[in-house]
Order: sequence, then C-alpha cells, then structure tokens
Amino acid sequence: MIGRTFFATLALAVPSALAAQNVAEVQVAPPAVTIRVGERSGLLATAFDRIGNVIPTVRIIWSSNNLNVAKIDNNGTVTGVANGVAIIEARVGARRGQAAIQVTGGASAAPPPAPPAAPPAAPPPPPGPDPYLGQPAGTGPAAALRLDPGVVYLLPSENTRVSPRAIKEDGSPAAPVVVTWTSLRPDVASVDQSGNVVALAPGQGTIQVTVAGGLTATAPVVVQQAEFSVREGAQLLLSPGEVDTVHVVVTTQSGRTVNPLVLQWSSTDQSVARVSLGGVVTAAGPGKALLNVSGLLQNKTIEVSVHQVVDKLSVRPRVATEVQVPLTGSAKFEAQALTAENVGVPEAPLRWVVTDPQIATFDAQTGMLTGRAVGKTQLTVRGPGSGLAVTWNVSVIAGSPKFTQSRVGIGLNQRHTLRANYADSLGNALGPATNLTWASDNPQVAAVGEDGTVSGAGYGRAKVTATAPGGKTAVADVYVVGEIVVASNRGFPNTPGKFQLFSVERANLAGLTKLTPATDTVSASDPTFSPDGSRVAYVSLKDGNPEIYVMNADGTGPTRLTTDPQADGHPAFSADGQTVLFHSARTAGKQQIWSVNVDGSGLQPLTRDSVNSAPTISPDGQTIAYVSSRNKDIDIWLMNRDGTNQRQFTRSPQQRESEPHFLRDGTLTYLVERRDANRTVQQVMKADLATGATTAITGTDLAIASFAVSPSGDLVALVVNTKPQDHSHPAYRVYVQPVSSGTPVPLPTTGTEQMITPAFRP
Repeated sequence: MIGRTFFATLALAVPSALAAQNVAEVQVAPPAVTIRVGERSGLLATAFDRIGNVIPTVRIIWSSNNLNVAKIDNNGTVTGVANGVAIIEARVGARRGQAAIQVTGGASAAPPPAPPAAPPAAPPPPPGPDPYLGQPAGTGPAAALRLDPGVVYLLPSENTRVSPRAIKEDGSPAAPVVVTWTSLRPDVASVDQSGNVVALAPGQGTIQVTVAGGLTATAPVVVQQAEFSVREGAQLLLSPGEVDTVHVVVTTQSGRTVNPLVLQWSSTDQSVARVSLGGVVTAAGPGKALLNVSGLLQNKTIEVSVHQVVDKLSVRPRVATEVQVPLTGSAKFEAQALTAENVGVPEAPLRWVVTDPQIATFDAQTGMLTGRAVGKTQLTVRGPGSGLAVTWNVSVIAGSPKFTQSRVGIGLNQRHTLRANYADSLGNALGPATNLTWASDNPQVAAVGEDGTVSGAGYGRAKVTATAPGGKTAVADVYVVGEIVVASNRGFPNTPGKFQLFSVERANLAGLTKLTPATDTVSASDPTFSPDGSRVAYVSLKDGNPEIYVMNADGTGPTRLTTDPQADGHPAFSADGQTVLFHSARTAGKQQIWSVNVDGSGLQPLTRDSVNSAPTISPDGQTIAYVSSRNKDIDIWLMNRDGTNQRQFTRSPQQRESEPHFLRDGTLTYLVERRDANRTVQQVMKADLATGATTAITGTDLAIASFAVSPSGDLVALVVNTKPQDHSHPAYRVYVQPVSSGTPVPLPTTGTEQMITPAFRP
C-alpha cells in the first residue's frame, strides 16, 4: 500500500508553479480503511494534473456520505462513529477522490437515505468482456467500491488482474455491478475493461473503476524495476514421477509472486525434467537438467536432479521385533534407499515420523530416537514413491538403574546420598535416573530417604534398593562402621602378639566394637579403608604367615589377596579402590613395594632395589609415597602410580622419616625420629609436596611408634609405647589427639591390653 509518506514526498518534490494548473485527478490514500468505533485514522488526498504531476497547493474539501458511521475533519482525519460503511470524499473543484471506511465494534448506525433509483438487481451484462468477472456473488445495492489488490506492484512489461468489489453498508458483498476502467497514467500502466493492468514504464500510476451512479474506487500502480528470484532456490531434488511447482517472486516487493504465464519456461533435457507454462516441473527420469525461466528482461536458471528409481528400503534394526528404548536413552535407526539392483540411492529423500512425539522423538540428522516417556509408539520411514514405507514398533521402557557407587561405608549418624543413572543393556550410563523408589532391608543399620540419602543408624550392613518405573532395580551395599579401626589383643590377655580388629567413634572412645568375625581367632592388624569406606584391607596370620586380606567393612567376606612364604604387610588402597599396595620381602629377601588387584590378580612389583616399605597413595591416585633406605638413610621417597619417576622427598641424615600418610587435600604426613639432646624424640610432621614446607602436628613428649591421621587432618591417632625404657616388654596404647588442641586422650584399655595400627574411615 502506498502510504502518506510516499505521497507527501511527491508533493514536496513538485515545483510550486504547477499549483496554477488544472486538477485532472484526486487520489485518496489509503483507498480503504477499517477502523473501530471511536478510533481515528489519517487519510491523504493528492491532486494531479492531466500528465500526472502532483499539484501541491490546492485546497481539499473533505466530506462523508454517512456521518452516522464516520466523520472527517478538514485535515483528513476520519473518526469511527458506528458500525457500517461510509464513503469519504476529497474534492478539489469538480474532481473527486474516494475512500471506503468500514467501522466495526459498535452498534449499527441508521442507514443513509437510499439512492433515489437503486436497481433491484444487476443489469444484464453488455456485449464484450464480462463486466462481472472476478466479482463475488452478493445481493442488494452497492454503497462503495473497493479494488483487490488495493495497491498494485509490477515490473516493467508485467501484467496482472485487479478485481472490483461492490460492498454494502455493513461491509458484505453487494450485487455485482458493471464497472468502467480507466488508467489515470496511461504512460505508466494501461488497464482494459476486464481489469487487466499492464506495466508500460517505471513510475507511479493509478487505475480507476467507476459505476454509473457515481461510485468510484482507485488503486495506485507502482511500476519499478526489481530483481526477481526463485523461491525454491537454485536446486531441486526430485524423485522420478514427482511433480513440483517453481515460484518466481520479487523479494523487494513483499515477496509477491510473479504470474508464471508472463514468463517463458524451458528445460535442457526433457527426458529428465519437463516444465509447463505455469512453472510446474515433472521429473521424467534419472539425471540432471537445467530449467530456464526468463521474461521481464531477466533470466534465472534452476538445476534439477532426478535420482534413480527407488525400489526398496534397507533398514536397521530389523522390523520383525519390537524395539525397546530406555527412558532418556537413545537407539540408532538407519534406512537406505536402493534400486531394484540393490544400488544405493543416497540422494533419495527419506521422511521420518514418530506417531507419538510425547513418547519418543527422532533426529533425522543423527538417526537417533530418544525415549521421553514410558509407553509405546511407532517410528516410520517413507521413501519416494507409493508403498515405500517401513514402520517399527517402539516401546520406551524405564532403563535399568545403575548406581554410580554401589558400595559405601559411612559412620553412625552420618548421611550419604546415593546417585544412580539409567543404563542400557551394556551397562552404559544414559543419564540421571529419576522417579526411583527407595528401600532398605535393614533400616536399623541404614535408613534411606525418598531422595536416596542413607543415614547410619547402627553398625552392620544394609542393602539399599532403588526401583525404577517398570520394576527394574539396583542394589547398593551400605556398611556402617566406626570412624577409627585399631588392632587390639583384647580377649587374648595371655597372648600379647595376637590382635583382632575393633572400631570406635571419637565421641565414645570407650565403645570399642569387634570388627573381625568372632570365629576368627588368629592375629589381624594393619587395617586400611578403601576410598569408599566399604572395604578394609589388613594383614592376617590365618594361613601361618602374614598375608594381605580384604573384607567388607562389617567384617564379612574375608578374601586373601597374597600367598607367599615371605611376610606381606602395610596394605594401602589405590585411589580408585581397585588395587592394593603393600610391602613384601618375597624377592631376594629385600622388602619392596608391590601392587595387587582386589581380586588377587595382577601382582607386580613397583620397586626393585634397596629396601622399601610402607606405601601410601595420594587422593588423586597419581603419586605413591613410601619409605626407602637407598642412600643408607631412612627417608620418604615418591614415585608415579606405575613405579616410574622414583625420587627422594626428604633428605635428613640426622633423622629418620617413616609412616607416610596422605591427607584429603594432598598434603603428606609422616613420622620423624631424631635425637634431641640426650633423648630420642618422635614427632608427626605435615609437608606440602610442591614446596617441601613442613609443619609439626604433634609435640615431642610421646614415644610415638606409628600413627594415623583423619582424612580432613583434624584428628591424629598415635601408637605410643608407654614403657619406652623397657625394651623387652613394650606396652603399646593408642592416643587420640585433636590437631588443634594438642591434648592426647588414650583409648581405654583393660588389664594388659595393647593397641596398635590405627586407621581412619574416609
């Protein structure tokens, strides 16, 4: 539509000398307006001389034929009064222009006086072109005329058809009327008596339609050169026998479509593609052809590719069985178009459809179907041609839940949240599991909440089950054990060297609880927890000599890992809990560092020279610290997880370093023994591996034989010889000392009870 700004610009560009010329035409823009009751809209009237020049200095007189419907002021502002149609007229002398105003949103207005001699029906058409062509059927006298379209855009030499619309006061179609067509700028555009408009030259023109009795309507005609393009692009891919239509559009003119009949169409290869006068393309056979569309002083080329005839589809998976897809998981689907000779046709288009996208969605780019909700649906792939379709029955099931941590050890009143993923049939994680139902078979030991959080209630083991929608389950073992485990000879007062494992809480040091089975009467010592707290590795004399064993944290399921006549000792778990480090003199009688899997397989040495012992591994699993006497001194050494890059960490000939233990933050603690004046003192130190800076975490007033530190570094358990002067009969007890206060508290003992080798739960 040509708006107020366009006409105003034209008016300003015309010399004032034209004002004296006679007015040949008055145009009102826009020619048709729909407004609501009480709403206002601006109209613009422009006067033209007989050769189409704008006359800017004229006085416009405005009027409405029905003030009960719409009124207008001297500035061309129309106001809606009541429902109905009013004709607004702009007059300059004897010349008039009109606009039809339809008002909605209120009560109907009283109709204006009826025309004095309105015909009851349309007169019979005169000879020649049908004057009613394109007019909708209607009844009753017309109150206004409109043109469709209201504004005509054309390229030079292009033509189009404009249709008149006779309307009644309420806006509904009136009876068809006989109209007369006129072009007010015949040098720009012509119009015949059927409403066919032909663009003759660039410029601004106007076509006018009139009816006997005075009704008039106009439409601006804008003729301007512009580039046209093909809406479908420069390439078409078709299947044999497929029909498609090519559309030529003018993007700069609101993307309007050019009448294909004013263009010339041709194909370079009729055996591949044929094209009609209306731009309809028919794929005749496999191959490539060029379509040429020309006219209006322009030319465009479209490449048409017609693929081979597709006879069948090859698909995966097989269609015969239902395809099960885990909830939130995905399954791969493939389809290939083939000729009758089983030749692939990769360019053949395939269409994929999921019957119920609420159940599953499909990505045609990746071929992945993803389960969204539990239920059944179908996936269909369609090839080119009739009958080429394959349909799979798909069932979205709740995937099997799989715990990220299927074993865990916790303490009394400690909480831990179990996490689970949905997994496919191969155990691959598909994503976080939701809508699980939780249960514990022993809530007196470990209770579980609705979110999978378990709480330690009593010592022992509980099995926590997570059940997914559909009934599939996963089970996690939860072990509740004391924070500190020590070896004590309690129960064997007459056998000082016979120890069993007990656990205790820092809040109740007197509450020692037996950990090793009651039936186990042989000596057990050197306990160490797995990183998840669910296992304990220890040294046992069950088979006559010290061997490495692993048991559940509640004392059940002891399993021997090593078998050798030489003594094995000081076990330590790897960071992933899958291997155990220990020292053994099984090779040439010299103690070395060894590694073995938790199932007893994969035994291998990590050191091979000097004498090495007491391994421990960093929380990130990358560094092993151990004790070595390589330089004829007892120092702490470091090496990589696989035994490479062995390097000395402490260098102190005047003192001995032993018992290394990593803390959770990666710092290293160890025991230092040195001479101080006339006595030997022991002290626990903490060192930063990166800088070597050390800090003392105990004093020097206790005869410390070994120690353990809580993972957070806030509590230290010290093995103290309470009779350091009696070398024949040492008396070992365990003291617990908060690092911050430095006040050691002994674990209560009975009689001659001795305690050694403490360890902290992770």
